[in-house]
Amino acid sequence: MTNLVTLDGPPPGDPDPVPDWQTVLERLRGAYADTTISGYGKDFRLFAAWCAQKDLCALPADPQTLERYLNEMIQTLSAATLVRRVAAIVRVHRALDLSNPAATEAVRLAMRRIKRHRPNRPRQAHGIDRALRAKLLKSCADDLAGKRDKALLALGFEGLCRRSEIAALDVKDLVTDRQGDLAILIRRGKTDQTGDGRVITLSAATAKIVCDWIEAAGLEAGPLIRPVYRGRPIARHMVGHSISRLLKEIAERADLPPETYQAISGHSLRVGAAQTLFVDGHDVLKLMKMGGWKSANTVFRYIERTEISLWM
Repeated sequence: MTNLVTLDGPPPGDPDPVPDWQTVLERLRGAYADTTISGYGKDFRLFAAWCAQKDLCALPADPQTLERYLNEMIQTLSAATLVRRVAAIVRVHRALDLSNPAATEAVRLAMRRIKRHRPNRPRQAHGIDRALRAKLLKSCADDLAGKRDKALLALGFEGLCRRSEIAALDVKDLVTDRQGDLAILIRRGKTDQTGDGRVITLSAATAKIVCDWIEAAGLEAGPLIRPVYRGRPIARHMVGHSISRLLKEIAERADLPPETYQAISGHSLRVGAAQTLFVDGHDVLKLMKMGGWKSANTVFRYIERTEISLWM
């Protein structure tokens, strides 16, 4: 069978070619987060490459092709990865107003087999709780980069921030609450695609750390947490994976065991803050409000290890 779509787009000369799926994904800009669109593109590209190797049609894909793909990949990919791949395949087809290849009983059964054959729990980042955050803060230097690192640690923890939320912060997102105290506005989160946001009042200690960084860097507008190159702040936002890398570097400098700092990621501040608040006596509804969670199940997964340790 001849592919209707390849990694480079539809074959030349096709009398009625399927539109280039990469171009079609660009239509999603503004309706979905850039990271989501990028993820769709990467996952569909891998599916298209597999189809090319098997001389099968990737777009439009028929249910038999998708079922075969899932049955072959079950030995090498996790259930979570395959669920994500199917979501990307479905999204590209819908963007082109093509039939959904996953909407058959055969594909549903294939997905059930995958989840039973390769069950997996999401890997959780090592939580940076209050005590660990204090240790990390002490390891930061007093130069410009060190002041930036302290602001990242302080804001990320008190704001229960995802790495993307830290990266997106602007100087203008520092606001005052009803009592006149300094607060941070988290404008848009993973589960807050309409940008309603949440406001977190900062402690006096965190407010001082943030103000020290702003004054030292001479920030008046633009990105709040930004790169520092040769002792000078660069006027651009950091990306999520840079936040993760920076946290690992800070943890390594704090002389943490390798197994600890290697498990730290851009989500560690959010996980550790949730665990700390739970130990402090806050209930799940309070945590959901502060962290912007829509599902209590997610919060329970964050605090699960804390619950176990409390009873040991």
